[in-house]
Amino acid sequence: MSEIATRTLEILGLLQAQKEWTGEDLARRLTVSTRTIRRDVQRLRELGYPVDASRGPGGTYRLVPGSTLPPLIFDQDQAIAIALALQTAPSSIQDMGDSVTRALRTITDLMPYDLARRLKTFDVAKIENAWDMAPPTVTPAMLALLSSAAQDRELVKFQYRSKLVDSQDDIPVIAEPHRLVVWSGRWYLIAFNQRQHSWHAYRLDRISDLRSPGWRFTPREFPEDSVARFIQLQPDRGDATDSWPCRGTVRMDCPVDLVAKWAPGGANIESIDNDTTRISMGAWSWAGLLGLLATFDCEFVVEEPPELASEAARVADRLRRAGNGLLR
Repeated sequence: MSEIATRTLEILGLLQAQKEWTGEDLARRLTVSTRTIRRDVQRLRELGYPVDASRGPGGTYRLVPGSTLPPLIFDQDQAIAIALALQTAPSSIQDMGDSVTRALRTITDLMPYDLARRLKTFDVAKIENAWDMAPPTVTPAMLALLSSAAQDRELVKFQYRSKLVDSQDDIPVIAEPHRLVVWSGRWYLIAFNQRQHSWHAYRLDRISDLRSPGWRFTPREFPEDSVARFIQLQPDRGDATDSWPCRGTVRMDCPVDLVAKWAPGGANIESIDNDTTRISMGAWSWAGLLGLLATFDCEFVVEEPPELASEAARVADRLRRAGNGLLR
């Protein structure tokens, strides 16, 4: 029985590692007959593993999606990779902390002693960094609905709060979802807006009243070569005005492509001309905001608010004194 159980688990591991196996390849790999392979595959089915078989010469076996999640088998490198991924999971998804902790405990509790001991050397502590421009959170339910709609080519309807519209009212949207993207901790839906007949990147934290009525659509070809560039160049990509205690807008002598590439994920940008960009973003202090803007190493003019302009003059004096002290 021990030999049968070991071989059955070996077959499961092979089916998980490679999409498809012929019965003869499995038999040769495990040095048994194809009849024995058929019996072992049947045992896997009885244990809840959905193994599909094609008949005839050269028939193959493969794992297919089932109605439940059966136990999985990982090699040592896979187990460590999963454990590390769980410890460093993004914090921008609501209510996932307990699920992540339980999943990590489940994996480590079932590990052999040597592997569990090795994993302890990868114990990771996450520390929040203010320079990361902490993102707002989204719900797993929203991610699941939008992901399924994009996969099944079903329209979605929602209300969207845009920073580009003066009205405080949300905008109704009917969209063809293309894909989900996470950038700088912020979640975006790339979709084609049927009312506006154009492509957009929607911030998930600004979506409300999300529904999928079940209407199908014919997929369109995404017009851009780079998803990253498309999102970075969206003028409405950044955080809401009240997300930071200090928020300002400057006109910067720098092309929009360069600003979009290096600006924090929470910033909003607008192209004025080929060499000038307007950027709005927030920070924990006026000095902190100026520090972020200064990283572009180009001329800029403060447009608003007056507090940012006053802080720019004060910081300029402070930096001038710092430089003079070294030059004496």
